[in-house]
Amino acid sequence: MASANAPRTVLITGCSDGSLGSALANALHKHDSGLRVFATARDVDHVVSLKQAGIDTIFELDVVSDGSIQALVEKVSSQTGGTLDMLINSVGGGHYMPFLHLDLQKAKQLFDVNVWGFVAVTQAFLPLLMKSASPAKDGRKSIIVNNTSISSVLRTPYHSAYSASKAAMAAFNDAQRVELAPFGLRVVDLKTGSLESNFRENKSNDFSLPADSPYQLIKDEVMKVITGEATEAYAGHRDEWAEHVVADLLKHPYDPPAQIWRGGAAGTVRASNALDAIIPSHAGDSQFQKLGGLDKLGSTLAEKK
Repeated sequence: MASANAPRTVLITGCSDGSLGSALANALHKHDSGLRVFATARDVDHVVSLKQAGIDTIFELDVVSDGSIQALVEKVSSQTGGTLDMLINSVGGGHYMPFLHLDLQKAKQLFDVNVWGFVAVTQAFLPLLMKSASPAKDGRKSIIVNNTSISSVLRTPYHSAYSASKAAMAAFNDAQRVELAPFGLRVVDLKTGSLESNFRENKSNDFSLPADSPYQLIKDEVMKVITGEATEAYAGHRDEWAEHVVADLLKHPYDPPAQIWRGGAAGTVRASNALDAIIPSHAGDSQFQKLGGLDKLGSTLAEKK
């Protein structure tokens, strides 16, 4: 176990410029808690802003490469004496398309990043996290944060692969929270709402529909959801989001909340998710259908029949 007086360390994945990981790394670096930040990105040449902020521990990491993950474990171990206090899995990708046209290969690649990448990195760093933690009730704890998104509980049209990947990771998160607690590890599900970021660049889908797609009848509505235009109206600023998340995590550093809901519409989604247990599914479905123009499509197809 790490010394109680040793500086706490945090590793963050997905820290390229303009990303949510970058915003978190910067907010943690500026916080007065004395945390030492290790930032990672698939291409370290795209981490200019954090270098300018004074973070000098920036490493390469491809979360779908076992070799890259293991190399990072060795680098971090050499810097910390084999311990780690906090791991934040924030790397992510997207693939948005009507289920009818879903590219299954790209959907599988999305799961490799949003699910298996999180799982692989967490498994690899568990020895360091466990070494830093104490099983004692009032002892030092290590923290794992999984950025799963509010999409993990939503049924937004044309988001099936993305939402499913986030829901799958949320299930892993909950199992980790239960299984790892005896070792002095605390696991947090970070349900992030709509934010301004570089996420559009990480989408693997084309912003178009097949020429013969029945969704051509509502093409404009589909494109608004696929491109993110439909959610831009309530998108929050990533730096403000990061500051709130860091405050939530460090308010009680050894006993963080099991879930953190932050970002555009996160509060609304949290409340509606609680109501879903008592409200008929079709009532909520109609709102999502309107969001994607599917109510209009249903009426148009009925008239054509």
